Amino acid sequence: MYQSKIYRPTLWLTTAVTAFVVATGGPAPSRKAVLAITEETTSPSSVAASSLPGVHFLHVATSANISGHSTYIDHPALNGNPGAIFLVTQNWNPGGVGGTYNSNPIGVWYNALQNKWAVFNQNLAAMPPGAAFNVFVPAAGSHVFVHTATAGNISGNSTMIDHPLLNNNPNALVLVTQNFNPGGGGGTYNNKHIGVWYTGTKWAIFNQDLAAMPTNASFNVVVAGSTAAVVHTATAENSSAQSTFIDHPLLNGNPNAIFAVTPNWNPGGVGGTYNNRAIGVFYLNAVKRWAVFNQNLESMPAGASFNVLLPDTRADVFVHTATAGNTAGASNQYTFIDHPMLNNNPNAVFFVTQNWNPNGASSGTYNDRPIGVFYANTAQKWAIFNQSVTAMPAGADFNVLIPPPGANVFIHTATAGNTTGHVTRMDHPLLNNNPNAKVLVTQSWNPGGIGGTYNNHPIGVYFSSVSNRWIIFNQDIATMPVDASFNVMVLNDLTALPWSEDAFVHTATSANTTGNWTALNHPLTNGVPPAFVFITDNWNPGGVGGTYNNHN
Repeated sequence: MYQSKIYRPTLWLTTAVTAFVVATGGPAPSRKAVLAITEETTSPSSVAASSLPGVHFLHVATSANISGHSTYIDHPALNGNPGAIFLVTQNWNPGGVGGTYNSNPIGVWYNALQNKWAVFNQNLAAMPPGAAFNVFVPAAGSHVFVHTATAGNISGNSTMIDHPLLNNNPNALVLVTQNFNPGGGGGTYNNKHIGVWYTGTKWAIFNQDLAAMPTNASFNVVVAGSTAAVVHTATAENSSAQSTFIDHPLLNGNPNAIFAVTPNWNPGGVGGTYNNRAIGVFYLNAVKRWAVFNQNLESMPAGASFNVLLPDTRADVFVHTATAGNTAGASNQYTFIDHPMLNNNPNAVFFVTQNWNPNGASSGTYNDRPIGVFYANTAQKWAIFNQSVTAMPAGADFNVLIPPPGANVFIHTATAGNTTGHVTRMDHPLLNNNPNAKVLVTQSWNPGGIGGTYNNHPIGVYFSSVSNRWIIFNQDIATMPVDASFNVMVLNDLTALPWSEDAFVHTATSANTTGNWTALNHPLTNGVPPAFVFITDNWNPGGVGGTYNNHN
């Protein structure tokens, strides 16, 4: 069961190690990073409820996933699925950090040998490390399909789409991504910058340079409603050099937003402006706005228009309590969560912290075991479970946070390439070279409802000054199993969490520690028993020192 929130303060607590809790139960230093959630003006679960259903995530090209002109995506929503239909948009600086150009026409293709999809440069230019892409995998429906150019639908540089949601609908909002080989078979290159336009009766996909559209060129197509997407047009007022700035409440002040963009030559079937350049999006921290920009730095033409698929900003936070009615398993080792944002959603990424006495109750329930979350495909629900496969005690309580998808929310999986001994190294632009990052981590047994790997050990995070990477580790120094997976959230910006006020590191000292607990002293939690607190042990905040806390 879950308790809907009517009280506010929620605090994310990351202890020792980029949000590591290295509490020893005594005066030895223990550090925690904490996020505080206070008031909300609207129900978070209702915010942007009209966004298209699907999976949003960020993909970053790294040395580990780049092969020549391609960067391979590793995500349960796409792996082993050659029929997947999805959108990609280049993102220059996810989370408002860094920045990598890739001024090449892009597309996606399926590698049947690796059983993975890749983003690739159509001109076969090398994929630059650090190039990042917003990815949206929509739920299946009539609004999602593949369009293939044929002799019958090609006219010059365009291929006409014949679809009931688009025909005779000049105000339709169409988003497209080039797909080299739908279904994973043969493929067709189209080394061009593309867009969409309305012919007067139908929508068409076109090459911006007016070159002939090749037969068999294919495109992933998503048709969005007016509540899920908007048209943005470059004007003198909103443009500067190669960029045009978007002003929308779901994007403003949200550097972690995941959204898609497609050039629209003539919105509403009126006018028409070409922009024959590779585009991307970037976040300007100074004005807290996202912009569409030309990757080659040429000026953005006035009148250039873009269909913008808005981000999913839904979020929720609540308490889940294990009861006889929701506990199951051979050893009663797990407790099912029943929540509309998690049910039937195997790709959900969320976070859990044990809460001994929600709302300051006079007594509580211990569960001295490493925990994780897993998706039960039969029940189509997520559950919290004990990694030891021992019984979940009735009355055990858990703070649960479901954040909106964002550049700061991702799944990390231990592989042979990133795992050494008891540690697994993360490679993410918001974490690399950032010893002061605050990180929240929850073990996930089977992301996407696929497979399943136990890691029955207390975990934490720490920053390696050698690799300049954040690392997830087993506190007892036990070997990290390959395929162990973790939900990760970087607390770099709290704008998208409607009730969040602060994220900080807490360190256990002789003054604040008694026996097995360390008291927080923060204005957002002091005297607030309903506060939600989420913690992850942080071995060495700021990359300095280090204290183990091999306890649950």
